[in-house]
Amino acid sequence: MYGSTEQMDQPSIDDKAKGTAVDQSHAPSSIDILPTELLERVICIGETGYSGPEIKWISKWRRVSRRWATVIDCCPALWSYISVSNDARHVPTQLAKSKGAPLIIELSSGSGDEEWIRLLVDNVHRWKSIMFYCYSVMEKISAMLDSPPPMLEALEIYEIDIPPDSKFFNPPSPNLRVLELSKLTIPSSIQPISGLEKLNLSRIYEAPGDGTLAPISVRKLHQFLQASPGLQVLELSGDCSVSAADKSLQQVNLPNLQELTVYGPPVLHLFRAEHCVDLTVSLYSVKEKLPPATWTPVVPILRRAKELEVRVSTYSLSIASLVEPPTIRLRLDLEHGNTDLSYSILEGMLQELENESCISARIQLSLSVDKNIGVKVLKLLQSPMPGPSSRWRLPHLDTVRTYRKDLPYRSLQAFVQARANAEGDQTPKAVTSIIEFGGSRDKEILDEVMSYVPTRSDGKRAVVQAG
Repeated sequence: MYGSTEQMDQPSIDDKAKGTAVDQSHAPSSIDILPTELLERVICIGETGYSGPEIKWISKWRRVSRRWATVIDCCPALWSYISVSNDARHVPTQLAKSKGAPLIIELSSGSGDEEWIRLLVDNVHRWKSIMFYCYSVMEKISAMLDSPPPMLEALEIYEIDIPPDSKFFNPPSPNLRVLELSKLTIPSSIQPISGLEKLNLSRIYEAPGDGTLAPISVRKLHQFLQASPGLQVLELSGDCSVSAADKSLQQVNLPNLQELTVYGPPVLHLFRAEHCVDLTVSLYSVKEKLPPATWTPVVPILRRAKELEVRVSTYSLSIASLVEPPTIRLRLDLEHGNTDLSYSILEGMLQELENESCISARIQLSLSVDKNIGVKVLKLLQSPMPGPSSRWRLPHLDTVRTYRKDLPYRSLQAFVQARANAEGDQTPKAVTSIIEFGGSRDKEILDEVMSYVPTRSDGKRAVVQAG
């Protein structure tokens, strides 16, 4: 029966056994002599799971002693996380014992009984966060709502298509700060929510109303960003529908953005993020050279980096921070292993990164591409940029890593010598290490490279013998 707490209210340790234990020890444990306020705090800390205190552990801890049961029953925060999978019998008890505390609700499934749903809706003024994994429950709750939850701060919906008349979006809750949508379809008529601090859109489709579906459009993403310029966390993944009109979209400034995660959609050109400290970007199946605006949100964080690895390989191009913060994980996967494209993208990226000032981070360059592309990359970096400033690209590059014997020694030697002999006010740092990797262990080959003497033997290496 809903609301029954008979089983919960009876601690399992009987008084006689407990009295015997106390008589034998003659001294309470340290935790038993804590003031009630501290004991309550200890239990709260120990019970906090991924989203909040789980009812199964609350029930077990109540059986430790009568005092623990009393402390737990008098702590509304411990009852405020309501998670329903199959069994909803605990919902009335939690609503009663949580009193006026804000509620964190997670609904992954549930019975068809509407009694517990009605009880939740009756407490809608207390909802702080709600997560939906079950369409039938979300549909019933939406039908019972007269207006959006007034205090709702976080809304997460997974694998449930959103109807055009959803009470959660038309209009949205005025205090909503976190929106996470994953693997679902939204109506094209949905209006982006303003004032968000965290936005997570993962594998979202749009339904224009004519029975068709398409990946969320770049224009719709742009509308979401425009509505919430105060975003602090932005996570985007999945495909996007692109149109020719997207080129006219103006970049949105996101001055408060701290964490940026992008898996898949080519949308970096839509915004600026001057103060980002955590960047994770993976662009899939890149087919062509990317427009310069792609690197707009990337440039500021790379200029704040302390140490970076630039890796050019047959199938990808990546940049990662070796010292944090900031945290940088940038990767472009190239379609069909297009090595010419990897060089072209690197050249364009460096042009944007060092257009106004050089990257001050220490750089480690890793090359695992065919010989021709590897040599082109070295030649790109062994001469100053064109123009009156004569700045050198990646001036603090001091380590080169090459896969086995991909690069000829003569090219490596020319690269080291060119940067060592540079003149002017902005000369690059000398290369101090060349490492050959891919075997049983890494091998330092700088001395061999610099001792190399060209011969007529095509492709063969000659090393001056000591003595």
